[in-house]
Amino acid sequence: MRTTAPEAAHTPPAWRRASILLPALLALIVLVYLPGLGGGYAFDDFPNIVDNVTLRVTTLNWADWLAAAFSSPASDLQRPLAMLSFAINHFLFGLDPWWMKAGNLLVHLLNTVLVFAVARRVIGLIAPQRDARLPAAWAAAAWALAPINLMAVLFVVQRMESLCHVFVFGGLLLYLIARERQRAGRGGSAPLVFALAGGIVAGLLAKESAVLLPLYAASAEIVLFGVRRAYGRIDRRIVALFVVLLLIPAVLGLAWLLPKMLAPALWATRDFTLAERLLTEARVVFDYLRWTLVPDPSQLGLYHDDYPISRGWLSPPTTLPAVLGIGALAAASLVLIRRRPLTALGLQWFLGAQLITATVIPLEIMFEHRNYFASLGVILVLVDLTLIAPSAVLWKRAGAGLAAGLLVLAAAATHLRAREWSDPLRFAASEAAKHPQSPRAQFALAHALTTLYLRAPESIPRERVLDALAHARAAPGGSILAEEATIVFAVRNGIAVDPQWWQQLRAKLARRAASAQDIAALGALTDCLVERLCKLPTDEMIASFTTALAHGPQANLLDVYGNYALNELGDTELALRLMQEAVVLAPREPQHRDNLVRLLIALGRYDEARREIAALRSSGRLGQNEQRAKKLEQRLEEAARPVG
Repeated sequence: MRTTAPEAAHTPPAWRRASILLPALLALIVLVYLPGLGGGYAFDDFPNIVDNVTLRVTTLNWADWLAAAFSSPASDLQRPLAMLSFAINHFLFGLDPWWMKAGNLLVHLLNTVLVFAVARRVIGLIAPQRDARLPAAWAAAAWALAPINLMAVLFVVQRMESLCHVFVFGGLLLYLIARERQRAGRGGSAPLVFALAGGIVAGLLAKESAVLLPLYAASAEIVLFGVRRAYGRIDRRIVALFVVLLLIPAVLGLAWLLPKMLAPALWATRDFTLAERLLTEARVVFDYLRWTLVPDPSQLGLYHDDYPISRGWLSPPTTLPAVLGIGALAAASLVLIRRRPLTALGLQWFLGAQLITATVIPLEIMFEHRNYFASLGVILVLVDLTLIAPSAVLWKRAGAGLAAGLLVLAAAATHLRAREWSDPLRFAASEAAKHPQSPRAQFALAHALTTLYLRAPESIPRERVLDALAHARAAPGGSILAEEATIVFAVRNGIAVDPQWWQQLRAKLARRAASAQDIAALGALTDCLVERLCKLPTDEMIASFTTALAHGPQANLLDVYGNYALNELGDTELALRLMQEAVVLAPREPQHRDNLVRLLIALGRYDEARREIAALRSSGRLGQNEQRAKKLEQRLEEAARPVG
């Protein structure tokens, strides 16, 4: 009697290699990123996480967790799922950035598995005659190790982006599976609706990027299935699905969005117009493409506020070629659907992923994390050209060699970048060296040196700090953060304040409406005064606030000025008027109303305080302001209690 060999002995070698490759890939990703976990927080991490006291939940009180989930200042939707994950991080490990970044890395590893599954499905549908697992494993590896995706891992706040894409990749995968089953006669339309609608809703709880999921699915539908049933006829159910989940929302969204985008006031805080942004973004998209294909660590970075704006079709000269190039890529994504469907799909996904961040919304010009999905489109093109298209043995070997080389290059570049992120001062120095004209990069270095000097003055010459501050002030187009930091550093270290620093500060405020960084700088000057760490001239402070408000009222600016008027000028009427106006401008921002209530209580205007507390409570989502309202009520009761 013959003994049957174990089934594993008959498993194809390609499958055995692929089953080993995925766990090995996940381990490699951890090793590549591990040095970067030791670094600190940066840029938007501070308002969203570090300085967000609401996020610091230490109990199991439901209201505290709810308030933390809706505490993001980054978006009107407030991205509650992402914020909740940061609150969980804090609850378990405090504000230690190592654990925050470790959480990001876990999300990235989960997305790597999902990317592998999506790529395997897509490649299997396009080339059913070949084993899709090895090309899919390479796609997942190239995507996970792409240097342009590093910020979604090591820039803590961008867990919003990576967590959102858990549901984008997951929804896309479920759609592909359900669509295959439907064409095989084993399922209806309900799973398709669940995959897309569920992915959008869940993803939106982390970031708005999830709204593009139906667009990615529509591209996959057109390229992979032709919007047809198994026997060739147009599937009207699929057409109806995308009319409801893509076309109608897109039309309604544009109708709501475009009038807002055309309002000049919306662009008041930017150094570019809508037309200039659209021209510039054509060049930006090509830089994203270039950095994904051939990463250049000397150009990749967190800060790209030094990116030159396109002021016309030929200013700079690369603008017109970039616009034409975008058109050519879009045309190619349609023309190649039959001949090279994987390339066509990759191009459509890459371009489609830019529709929110590279078009009419007045966001920052460039951030690398915006390519978290777009980079997968580029990777699919590379898979097609190196591993699928070659047919001759020599070309297959050449393609495989090129693919292997690109993977090694990506892993090495990402590891080098992770090492840059391993220490706050090292990171700041690296960013400043890469971007000498970036106001943010130069200020970040000055801030890191200032922090080090204040903590350990003997560790660094004071002249080095002053030199870094001077470079930050000189960087073109920056906020007043550098001037504020220079003034505070000088005052706290007994250095004479140069009057030009105040003049430069006001000149920047006069140039455009105050940005979030400008308002934060005015807040820092006010806090330095209130905490009795600084003595600053009253006339300069009032002139600075007056200059900023000349562009029109802003809620956060009015709130800061109200704090200054109350605690430094002792002008309670001015403070009350400013805080009331801030509440009118931003009625859903709880901190503004909290400040107003505290002032009303201090002034003995208890009935008004009660009305504002009621408004605070009603303005919160799902009772998120309940705890804050109760604390204010307790404060009011204590103040109103008769003496004796």
